[in-house]
Amino acid sequence: MSFGLFPALHNVVISLIMNQIEFFLTNPEFVRWVREPDKDLDTYWKNWIDANPERRKDLQSAREIVEGIHFKEIIPTAEIRDEVLAKILKESNSIEKKISEDFQKKQSLVNWIREIGQIYKVAAVLVIAMLFYLPNMLNKNEASEASASSRVPWIEKSTSHGEKLSITLPDGSRVWLNSGSRLKFPDKFSETERFMSISGEAYFEVKKDSLRPFRVESEGFVTTALGTSFNINTKNNALLKISLLTGKVTVDRNQDSDKITLIPGQEFQFDKAGNEKRVKSFNLERAIAWKEGRIIFENASLPEVVQTLEEWYGVKFSLVNAEKVKWKFSGEYQNQILDNILNSISYIEKFEYEINGKNVKLKF
Repeated sequence: MSFGLFPALHNVVISLIMNQIEFFLTNPEFVRWVREPDKDLDTYWKNWIDANPERRKDLQSAREIVEGIHFKEIIPTAEIRDEVLAKILKESNSIEKKISEDFQKKQSLVNWIREIGQIYKVAAVLVIAMLFYLPNMLNKNEASEASASSRVPWIEKSTSHGEKLSITLPDGSRVWLNSGSRLKFPDKFSETERFMSISGEAYFEVKKDSLRPFRVESEGFVTTALGTSFNINTKNNALLKISLLTGKVTVDRNQDSDKITLIPGQEFQFDKAGNEKRVKSFNLERAIAWKEGRIIFENASLPEVVQTLEEWYGVKFSLVNAEKVKWKFSGEYQNQILDNILNSISYIEKFEYEINGKNVKLKF
């Protein structure tokens, strides 16, 4: 068999092998998940692999590489860093030389490709070792950088039904949490991005910082902004919504190449059952009415009204003789007590109600 045409193929195969796992190895959240897993990261990466089953083998290979690296808590001198870097470069050249020599010897393309994969696992380990062992190589103040590179604790803020919360983030951005929601963010953002995760519903007003994108993960989707205001709603079990009010954001799923850019007035929607993405216009007033203490119903069914009021006031409804009830109720209320709202709706929809603490009964 002639190998004269293989040099070009050689470069292509090497590139493909590295690109398959580079996404994971260069993702700080993936590395943190492997080294110091927690519940949120477990959920995120489980959802990611469920949505991308064809990448399971790549993820496992990258995980094995990260697990094979062990670090010491030291601050290397400039001389040590230079020496380690020189060794890494020397090893890299040796790997490239070995690839070329083995390439000439191999009589089977399949075996050659398999060995290339193993060799580049070693190369990937060396690259990660350089990234983690020499995090302050270019920093003039080694001691302060080493201190800053220690693991930053994460903060979790949550709301129960009937509760709302306003939060100021470390960078000065503000977040409003709707009831039944949770936000998790680091005590101090990194120098390259401002990353956090949200479940439930939240409204964001982002402080501008061109050097650190503002990234919010929600059910596998990442919304990226620099300075803007937007609303994320994951409350609906069937539909995820990301609504842009000002500025510009991009939305992508697990950092894939299919990014969607929104402009003000546009809303990204993901139909969970049909696995379908779409962009639509939305009613700005309705999208953030909750933030201003307003409840807006528009042709709402009885289950929709009940769910909204349960979450808003932290109560539990029971329904009597409601099997045949069909509602298309519209109305607006601002900063009203539950009794006033039920009294208003009962005039139109004809029912009786009882409020007993956290329990509400509707009789039709």
